[in-house]
Amino acid sequence: MSMQRTYRSKVDGKIAAVTVLTIVVLIAAGATLPGRSHETAIALHAVSLFCLAICVWTLLGTYYVIDAAALVVRSGPFHWTVALRDIHSVRPTRDTRSGPALSFDRLRIEDGAGRVLLVSPREKDAFLADLARRGVHGVDS
Repeated sequence: MSMQRTYRSKVDGKIAAVTVLTIVVLIAAGATLPGRSHETAIALHAVSLFCLAICVWTLLGTYYVIDAAALVVRSGPFHWTVALRDIHSVRPTRDTRSGPALSFDRLRIEDGAGRVLLVSPREKDAFLADLARRGVHGVDS
């Protein structure tokens, strides 16, 4: 089974709302900062636009690819690769720690070295079945 499959991240409204609200606050702070100089305003707007770009890139660019040998995770400018043979367990979690998961309906992927990666595929059952079909052990549904 060498075909690869891509799974988009499920997105919780709360996570998207907090992200957008943070950017709005940054932009508003830059626009209303009392006594700011022109250079300070430009710097604040540049930082706000940069943060907005990273947030949009992350919201639109978080997905997971399973191929014959690895799970590749992309989340905006970040990426991880986990060899399928190294995955020790995959189980559901509501863990709120940071990770490339845009929903709290998450899967906790642990490798043999104890490293943990949190993901939130929109098609969770198909994702789990795909991993099991590719011989990954420790897949819980």
